[in-house]
Amino acid sequence: MSTKQITVPDFCAHAADELLAVEQGDTVVELMRDGQIIAYLSPAPRPKGSTGTMADWIGSGIGTVSFAPGVDPDEPAFTPEEWEDFPHSSDD
Repeated sequence: MSTKQITVPDFCAHAADELLAVEQGDTVVELMRDGQIIAYLSPAPRPKGSTGTMADWIGSGIGTVSFAPGVDPDEPAFTPEEWEDFPHSSDD
């Protein structure tokens, strides 16, 4: 990976190209103003083994949900009697 220094006006003129190079992992950009580095642009970190595709997200929440004691997510939230006590749109 290479490092490239670029001034703010030059970056603004070529932002799409510079960001593409950073996104592809080819370059780290040091953004310069008045001869001083004011920012670094580098690729976002990816989780270990990540390919950066939608497939990495599928199933990513497994094991992250918990329920209060006594709550069974497979059971109805209300009994039929409790449900009847709620107003329904057909009651209007």
